[in-house]
Amino acid sequence: MKLNSTRLARNLAAAAVAGIAAWSSYWHMVGVALKVGENADVAYVLPLSVDGMLVVASVAMADDKAAGRKVRWSARIAFLAGVLASVGANVAHAHDTIGARIVAAWPAVALLLVVEILSRAGKRITTTAQMASDVSPSTAGDVTPAVVVPGGDVSAPGSSVTPQVKAPTRRRTTPKRQPSAADKVAAAVARSPRASDAAIASKLGLSEATVKRHRRQAVDSVSTPEPAPAPVLEPVAA
Repeated sequence: MKLNSTRLARNLAAAAVAGIAAWSSYWHMVGVALKVGENADVAYVLPLSVDGMLVVASVAMADDKAAGRKVRWSARIAFLAGVLASVGANVAHAHDTIGARIVAAWPAVALLLVVEILSRAGKRITTTAQMASDVSPSTAGDVTPAVVVPGGDVSAPGSSVTPQVKAPTRRRTTPKRQPSAADKVAAAVARSPRASDAAIASKLGLSEATVKRHRRQAVDSVSTPEPAPAPVLEPVAA
């Protein structure tokens, strides 16, 4: 997968926010653990359990988004618990002023907001051109009015025949048939045969059960060969 400049800048900014939050949270947690009488060996490794849980939860949410699935609740709960633990340690280790506590809590809050932004996809905007392309337009035929001259030629000199003009006619158009769910699934499988059912369902706006049923029918119709026609025997002359 190629990284464009926008995606690269986004990833670098997210990594910077995560690094600042991890560094700040680590030393605040160490200070709180030592302050409450925890052993130094435990105090210096305790923050790694919180940061490790945040990393695992972030990777799980990113995997769900890449696969077109809804983000699992266990990953969200684990990430939220880690952020709350980090915010609590930062605030507890800060100076006893409102400003100091806000500054200490901010890195963890920034990390929470960044991960929420990256794990949630924005809503697709439907433009006017896309809406117009989905609707089958009624096309009118280019009909030139016909001139009918009964009983003579209007161009002949001395002719007083008034030409009769036919009203333009419109061609009847057959409304475009909208593709069914089976047609959509078959087309998606033909374009991306290795795509998962969940990815196809998310792209087409269908359920996974519907995609599985139509995908199985499409595969069966392709894999079942048509019977060969019976050979025609020519009569043999005696």
